[in-house]
Amino acid sequence: MKIALVSYINTCPFTDGLSRFFEQEECQLRLLSPDNCALSLKNKEVDMALMPVGAIPDFKEIQLLPDFCIGADGPVQSVFLFARKPIQDIKNVFLDRHSRTSNGLAKILLRHHWRLSPTYIFPEAKHFNQIEGETAGVVIGDKALKLKSHFEYVYDLSEYWKEMTGLPFAFAVWAFYPEAFSSERLTRISEALAFGVRHRADSALKWASHFGFETEKALTYLTKDIHYHFTYERKEAMALYLKLLASENGISV
Repeated sequence: MKIALVSYINTCPFTDGLSRFFEQEECQLRLLSPDNCALSLKNKEVDMALMPVGAIPDFKEIQLLPDFCIGADGPVQSVFLFARKPIQDIKNVFLDRHSRTSNGLAKILLRHHWRLSPTYIFPEAKHFNQIEGETAGVVIGDKALKLKSHFEYVYDLSEYWKEMTGLPFAFAVWAFYPEAFSSERLTRISEALAFGVRHRADSALKWASHFGFETEKALTYLTKDIHYHFTYERKEAMALYLKLLASENGISV
């Protein structure tokens, strides 16, 4: 079987669990950007993917694993809107080329929480140096963790979602084509993911230097900031997010 995961440190508990429970010839792991995880599943290049929630409307045939996700409850420390000026002064927003979920979340918050209607820009390349003046930018993942201290105004999108809705958030979920898996194999996959989540502190220690993080920062991020259980509240949040996303125009990545 072929499984796609996001190539960030927050997926290491999942990759470590899957690698422990499955031999390489039995389970091929592909580490991709969030958008390419969804695209690979859409093109049936993989059987299962840790897929951005924002891509769910593109699919009709998939099912979701019920127990695990990449989520947060308040600040997540890796999905930001960075700016040089206060949010009320922002007129333009660079979106992240790889993050449909975070782009949608930024649009929802700007409209419904901050009551703003900026112009959205899809950059052709990295846009960090273009975040200046009245132009903000959505930045996610490991690079967001590292760039946080470089900006005067930092808005954690998961934190403001919690402030607006009272709910936690799910950024990515495990989606799969049901015909590709027996119930026994799905059970093994769930057991592997559960093992990885239980031992996420070990993953932080193992992978911190590889991803360029101090050990304590990696431990805090994987054990406190990121939440891995796809709880009822996160499913409720996902449903609300998708409803609000459907009302937005021009979300195509």
